[in-house]
Amino acid sequence: MRNVFWGVHSALQDNAFASVLMIGDSWWWYPIDNLATEVGALFQDEIFVVIGHNGAEASEWSQGMRKAINFGFDMYASGCKALMLSGGGNDVAGQDDFLRLLNANCSSATTVDQCFARIQPDAVITGIMNAYREVIVRFRAHNPNAAVVMHNYDNAWPTGKGFFGPGTWLKAPMDTAQVPDALRRDVFKSLVNKLHVAQVALAKEPGLGPGPLVAVQTSGELPEDPGPTDERWWANELHPTPKGFKRIATNRLQTPLDQFLVG
Repeated sequence: MRNVFWGVHSALQDNAFASVLMIGDSWWWYPIDNLATEVGALFQDEIFVVIGHNGAEASEWSQGMRKAINFGFDMYASGCKALMLSGGGNDVAGQDDFLRLLNANCSSATTVDQCFARIQPDAVITGIMNAYREVIVRFRAHNPNAAVVMHNYDNAWPTGKGFFGPGTWLKAPMDTAQVPDALRRDVFKSLVNKLHVAQVALAKEPGLGPGPLVAVQTSGELPEDPGPTDERWWANELHPTPKGFKRIATNRLQTPLDQFLVG
């Protein structure tokens, strides 16, 4: 019997009652494997209902995805044990979104900070945190006590590999901005680290409880040395392989979720 449902309607059709709501992007929805599947495998006595889509941005939570999220909250939020959020990756990845973070010509940069445009990436991350804050407040109107759990992805490699063929998430915008090869991985690592720092600060904010907010640092779990090929842990330049998703779920998310869920 499956315990992970993508979309509220699919859960309703099976008369499934969500104990965990998951809102977000392809780290919940990626078609080959994803973090929702792997977390579900760790907690088979819980029912997970996923809201969102591949490519979703956190900014959509209060815009294009608002009605779907509200429907999920109306159906399940009051009785669920946790809300899990996956958002921010698509707000910075991609030709347009990544380029707004970078100087037009980074070819002479010798540090990560020299690659970023003025007030970036702090301005974009502030917007991402506003999206988190807004959806948490909406959730709290239904359930003041359940846990809210956030993650910050992992340190991807800007290889240019996509789902089918070339990808445009990381390498392509770095090519356009002429980011030196020696800085490319560290530029993205800096972004996911800043996302985690912002999530930790959000978790300490008054007024978003009384239920706990947990900022899980998933970055740094997959090995820095990709081995003979980066495909060992990474399917492409933004998504881990099934082996990678399973490792992140087991080593980073299982312990914090054990506080709230039944394994």
